[in-house]
Amino acid sequence: MRALCANEMNIKEEVKSLRGEGYLEGGLSVDPLWYIIWEPENIDEYNTDYELSKYAPGFTAFGSNGGNELLVVNEVGAVFTIPAIGMEPQYAEKIANSIVELKQYMEKST
Repeated sequence: MRALCANEMNIKEEVKSLRGEGYLEGGLSVDPLWYIIWEPENIDEYNTDYELSKYAPGFTAFGSNGGNELLVVNEVGAVFTIPAIGMEPQYAEKIANSIVELKQYMEKST
């Protein structure tokens, strides 16, 4: 089992906070227009399953759009989307400077 980096531990806390505030799934006012925030305890498993460390090193996924795009953060906490199929860092598109900024674009779950 690999050790968690500081960013992965931090993203779990941020995800836990988002979910606690009611941001589980909903509309986004920026692309990809929809979000699903994963449960913090699933982040390690999903990142391993998607092989982010191999195909998109430096990124940690914490959610998706329910389709072919993952929501990821980089080492400094900026938020990007990246395709789940054909995943390469060059295809990451920045959508927010931080989780806090991303929250401004998110609708709460109903």
